[in-house]
Amino acid sequence: MAAATFVLEGHYHRHIRRMRQNYQRNMALYTCWIWEYFPCEICITRPKGGFLLWIELPEQVDMVCVARQLCRMKIQVAAGSIFSVSGKYRNCLRINCALPLSETYREALKHIGEAVYRAME
Repeated sequence: MAAATFVLEGHYHRHIRRMRQNYQRNMALYTCWIWEYFPCEICITRPKGGFLLWIELPEQVDMVCVARQLCRMKIQVAAGSIFSVSGKYRNCLRINCALPLSETYREALKHIGEAVYRAME
């Protein structure tokens, strides 16, 4: 009953509008931070709708290895290969931009960028 009232009174549509605005703002800022901290050789893909960014890194970067290193720092990342049954996209990374903006996430992106630079050496 509460869910029906929520929808019928227009709260659902307001909520969706607000979340879209939040996600768009987050994605714009996360993208700026990524360009600031990551190598310039990356390619960022922003699928329409949603709140995920896909980052393609140089071929020599193995995000599975980088993810293990980052895990020791309590930073979890989604390497692209976990989204492929054939293990492709080891040089890709998915970033969730639905998380609230904070200095903690900015620092995490900085550490991820530093780890990517090290993997390129």
